[in-house]
Amino acid sequence: MYLWRFEQFTSATERRAITDWRRNVLSPARRAILDTFLDRIAKMESWPIGICSPLRGYSGKRELRWTAENVEHRIFGYYSGPRTFIMLIGCTHKGKIYDPPGVFETMVDRSRKLQTGEGALSEYALSK
Repeated sequence: MYLWRFEQFTSATERRAITDWRRNVLSPARRAILDTFLDRIAKMESWPIGICSPLRGYSGKRELRWTAENVEHRIFGYYSGPRTFIMLIGCTHKGKIYDPPGVFETMVDRSRKLQTGEGALSEYALSK
């Protein structure tokens, strides 16, 4: 039974940030690891630092963190309501290099679009 719910940024053209990133960017092995990671944390009472950490310099924003195929992966987002996490963008990370480039700017832009109604939220369904 899941204790947490995940929602994702959805553009005005109905592109779903995390679903599209998962499908179009991640390899099958990395998709499977992401699915397992989200399934596991959705069942946890709370998330410790290391799994979900504050993003320095971005008030209220957090990063979900995991490693797949020796590559660090992140989903940037924030808490919203009881046990709901809003996912804005997914990326990979090595040192100070993030892929896609401009990931922080995109995160801020998507957060703004949610506030102005230029974007929406859709549920991110976990694999069962």
